[in-house]
Amino acid sequence: MISLAKTSDNNIKTAWLGLNNGWSGKAALYRAHGRNFSQFDWADSLSQPNLLFDDVEKILKFGSQNCVAVKNLAIRDTQLKVVIKRLYKGYGLRQFFRSFRPGKALRNFNTALNLISCGIAVTAPFAALQQRRRLFTKQSIYITEYSPDSSNLHSFASRRLSSITHTERFEIKKQLSYELASVLASLHKNGLWHRDSKASNFIVCKDNQDKYRILLVDMDGIKRYLLPSRSRQFRSLWRLAASLMPVAGINRTDYLRTFTAYCNLTGLEPSQRRPLYRHLAKRALAKRMRAMATVVIDK
Repeated sequence: MISLAKTSDNNIKTAWLGLNNGWSGKAALYRAHGRNFSQFDWADSLSQPNLLFDDVEKILKFGSQNCVAVKNLAIRDTQLKVVIKRLYKGYGLRQFFRSFRPGKALRNFNTALNLISCGIAVTAPFAALQQRRRLFTKQSIYITEYSPDSSNLHSFASRRLSSITHTERFEIKKQLSYELASVLASLHKNGLWHRDSKASNFIVCKDNQDKYRILLVDMDGIKRYLLPSRSRQFRSLWRLAASLMPVAGINRTDYLRTFTAYCNLTGLEPSQRRPLYRHLAKRALAKRMRAMATVVIDK
């Protein structure tokens, strides 16, 4: 169980970590597992960032630009189960200029704290580290809470839903539709949008009341509107729908229910909803067809 330590202006308390070999970062001062962890506790636990991927419990993802694993992190006299994401510097001219900025993990950490302060459900960020050489960021590491018995939305919809009764499945889908709509609506109300809102970037878990909840796990795709953009606002909806189209257990009623909840939460006029829904359905189908064509071509 995690609770937040907050300052008088309702911001989450954080501490700066100065480590060795060019590493530094920030940690959030949470109360986790009944214990308070100080700046010194985090600095001691994360004193050797290059060893964080030793003795991991399991690898969730391994790629050329990042690696994600679950690990029992020793902090003081507690074993804290966390998700660790190592992000490497990319290649190319754009990535070269981006390396002058703070590491992606630190930016994700700050984004997650901002979303929490806006009341948006995300996996709690514990810490973010970055290694810099002179002016350049070489790599960074993002550490978040681990949600037991959780799975990403795509996996949950395609596997878990099929194993429960029809009545229970209906109630769960109804609840998750509202949760999804609430997350996306809250983003847009706060001037934010998600450029890659596919189902694998949300996880489904249970809260203390044994109710299913949706948590946003991907901070990379969160962007702030520079100018009001209707197309960007609704892009999150049709990209999410496109990513769930291969799932047999998700039907037109589920899409419509989520769309209706989103419209109610954002105050969209009823007269605008039907043409907008048709437009988003076409965009989602086109996105899915392009993805299928890419798979065929790659084969």
